[in-house]
Amino acid sequence: MYKNVYIFISVFVLLAVLAFVNPRDVFAQVKAGSVSSITGDVHVQHAGTTVPATLGMALAEGDRIVTGSNSRVTVTLSDGSKLELDESSSLAIDRQMVSANARATKVSLFSGLVRSIVAHTTGTTNYQVYTPNAVASARGTEFETSTENQAPGTMSEEDRKKYKDCRRFTQVSVYEGTVVVANTTNPSGGSVTLPAGYKTVVVCGLAPLSATPLAAAGATTGAAVAAGTAISGTALTVAGGVIVAGAVVGGVAASGGSGGKPTSPKH
Repeated sequence: MYKNVYIFISVFVLLAVLAFVNPRDVFAQVKAGSVSSITGDVHVQHAGTTVPATLGMALAEGDRIVTGSNSRVTVTLSDGSKLELDESSSLAIDRQMVSANARATKVSLFSGLVRSIVAHTTGTTNYQVYTPNAVASARGTEFETSTENQAPGTMSEEDRKKYKDCRRFTQVSVYEGTVVVANTTNPSGGSVTLPAGYKTVVVCGLAPLSATPLAAAGATTGAAVAAGTAISGTALTVAGGVIVAGAVVGGVAASGGSGGKPTSPKH
């Protein structure tokens, strides 16, 4: 009898404690990776506190990394993938799950530029980078995602004037693998398939601009490549590519980023 009472009291106390625990605080303790290189002023926001980032510092789900001017940081995730965060950028690690046959990564880029180097695996991979108006999903590839409220420097002067009222731009540049870029707010606009060495920009609620080489002086205006269309013989394959979906922010959405492949990300 006393044993049963003890068990009952123990369960009651445990439930009472869990009632006051925020589930996000529990998940925030899941180790997501660590800081593998750092330059300049970099801070980590964890559990309501902000501390300077240090080499080898462990990072957990829910942590937010912020880089200052002329500052950069590389984060090595628990599955071996890497995030190279450029200067004046802010990114949060929302989820990092690794199992024997699958892995899932979700990060949110609030501002600036991040370069994703996704580790190859034989299992199922779900790797996502979110921005205020887009999401990029990849498997075994290397690409950059950037977001800002003004047109990227890679756009032509003509396009800059045409989209001068936009306040959110998302640019995707591919260095390895295949990327499929689309705008979910404009499904009928089609999509653009980006092989390695190409980039595109999602402007407002419009279809992505036509794919242009990374070395091109500026992005050209034109109808987006229809969904499923191949570029340079590369077939559209969602399973091994990236889906980028733009949203409308105050009626206008967009993203910006770098052009050619840099030795380190350049915002």
